[in-house]
Amino acid sequence: MRVRIDSGDGGGEPDGSAGGGRDAAETAGLTGEFADWLAQDREVTRHAVVRRVRAEAPEGAMSGDLVEWISLAVSSGFSTAALVYAHRSFRASLPPRLRSGARLVVEHGGVRVVIEDGTEQDVARVVRALAGAEAGSPEGGTGSGPGRSEGAAPQDASGAGS
Repeated sequence: MRVRIDSGDGGGEPDGSAGGGRDAAETAGLTGEFADWLAQDREVTRHAVVRRVRAEAPEGAMSGDLVEWISLAVSSGFSTAALVYAHRSFRASLPPRLRSGARLVVEHGGVRVVIEDGTEQDVARVVRALAGAEAGSPEGGTGSGPGRSEGAAPQDASGAGS
């Protein structure tokens, strides 16, 4: 499973990357901060390994330090609610100008869910999406490794167009 904090319009690129420009740098900065936040959250790290996935820098470019995704290798005791509530707490800690645009993007098995408020309904949407992705996953739900998704852009399970 991979997650990131999307800023700005949250559109991103069809391949799931943050895209380019100021929004990409802001997204990478927020995603890096959220990785730090998750690493300190015992409810999340008890059943998940948090790894930063850096953007691949084009030859000669220096953007390889940007954190594009957070890879979560989760075990059977992982709490989706803990992840969503960690995002809600992280978002509340942000300055007001960043808070409203800081959405959690969760991807797994070709399914993408975008979370804004961190409600119980959001937790249920993530659980349903992950369960659906694992049911169709050849790995049997063991979690996804770092890096970009292969093939087509992930299916949006957020209930709205991406």
